[in-house]
Amino acid sequence: MIVQFIFAALSAVGFAYIFNVKEKIVWAAAFIGGVAWIFYLISMKFGMSLGVSFFILGAICTFGSEIIARVFKTPVTSALIPTITPIVPGSGAYYTMFYLFNGQHDLAMQKAMDTFVMTGSMILGFLVASDLVKLYIKIKNKKKF
Repeated sequence: MIVQFIFAALSAVGFAYIFNVKEKIVWAAAFIGGVAWIFYLISMKFGMSLGVSFFILGAICTFGSEIIARVFKTPVTSALIPTITPIVPGSGAYYTMFYLFNGQHDLAMQKAMDTFVMTGSMILGFLVASDLVKLYIKIKNKKKF
């Protein structure tokens, strides 16, 4: 599991440099990406469905990116993009097209459904976590006044 954490974090570092993310948040985003990948592996070992695992993954990435953004005073997207790169279901889209072009329509449909579930669950995790952070900030600021 340590090896997978390291490679997930290194892939986040690579994409952070590709997208020209500020140097000060690269390693923090890489750490969050690695932690999210470990949570994904653990959730799959506990027998959670693909959708639930990717929802948790998306929420962890968003919470981590929100924290990074607050600590380093940067936009959330600059931390979120490298954080989610280890978990983007790109292979699902690739294999969907591969099966379609090879005439294996049943496998293509199965892979497409898995990819849609992963992507939709991950996006839902982003939205829920982001809205919870915004709600927390709104309540915190209301108590100040």
